[in-house]
Amino acid sequence: MTRQASDAGVARASALLEVGRIDAARREIAAVLADDPDNAEALHVLARSHQAEDEFAAMLDAAARAVAVAPGQHEGHVLLAFAQIGVGNPAEARASACEAVRLAPEDWRGHAALALARLNLGQPRRAFQTIKQAVNLAPESAGPHHIRALMFHSIGWHMFATRSYRRALTLDPEHRAALTGLGSIAATRGWLTAAAGHLSAVLTAEPTNHAARTELDRVVIAGVGGWAVISVWTAGFLGMFAMLPWMWLVALLPPALWLLWAARTWRALTPGARVYAGHVARTDTRARVRLFGLALCTLTATGLVITALRQDADRPPAAPMVVMMVAHVVALLATAAAIVITDRKATSPRAADPRSSSE
Repeated sequence: MTRQASDAGVARASALLEVGRIDAARREIAAVLADDPDNAEALHVLARSHQAEDEFAAMLDAAARAVAVAPGQHEGHVLLAFAQIGVGNPAEARASACEAVRLAPEDWRGHAALALARLNLGQPRRAFQTIKQAVNLAPESAGPHHIRALMFHSIGWHMFATRSYRRALTLDPEHRAALTGLGSIAATRGWLTAAAGHLSAVLTAEPTNHAARTELDRVVIAGVGGWAVISVWTAGFLGMFAMLPWMWLVALLPPALWLLWAARTWRALTPGARVYAGHVARTDTRARVRLFGLALCTLTATGLVITALRQDADRPPAAPMVVMMVAHVVALLATAAAIVITDRKATSPRAADPRSSSE
């Protein structure tokens, strides 16, 4: 393969990668590297293809090969820094990012990688000073605004994160990582309808987007499912006073509000997202735990209401009433304990990472 043919192959792979055809891009790169294993540009594209799917170990290998072949090209050092952040080596990432900044101080990506590395090393002040430099270098690019939003998000500063995510979307309305970030913050705040809208937009464009699917899991499981349990339990608690006729409507209010909220969230999902959400609700262990808790709380709430209807309002609670009250409280505590245990097994703490960071 001639140099001209290699360059054409790398250009085709880059174009395929831009439109999300990762497997096709890798086939093009594999053909180039088979004939020219030391082609730095091909190794750069290969590293970016792994970054697109959060395959940071493979990205690290490709980026390290690129740096070994062409140590004077800053692109390899940028990709290596992001890969090292992804595999949890912030100290090495800082060194690679510093080299990228030295070779190309005008490229915002080197500064962004350095900011992420410093944040993960426990240097937030220096990290935010560095990301400010990245934003100043490319104020009209969505990338540095997204990185700054990601950093704010990782430390829980949701108001500032939201502002930066929205700035990134103003510059690039189809920026999927920024939409996913906004969906995550909305889900955390309990704005399930807004979260469903943001995440549906991402999944419509990229149905296999892992980050968006993870956040949609939270909306379906922790949001809709979790509040279903709370609403039914609250209805049962209010049902203790069912001997007073006017309390019936009050007891029915929490489940009614939940149904309205869940319906609005469901309507905000696209058809494809609804199919995925339904699959999660049926198969995910966390969803099943909440469904079991919902059934348990519904059972005790029903028993509590029936017992309360037989209770004389002018007399102290009878023994059956006390038993049902205790059972209702125990049902909630048991459900909460089961939810905490299953959620801890299925999730891990959020950390700043380089997902789509060099876009």
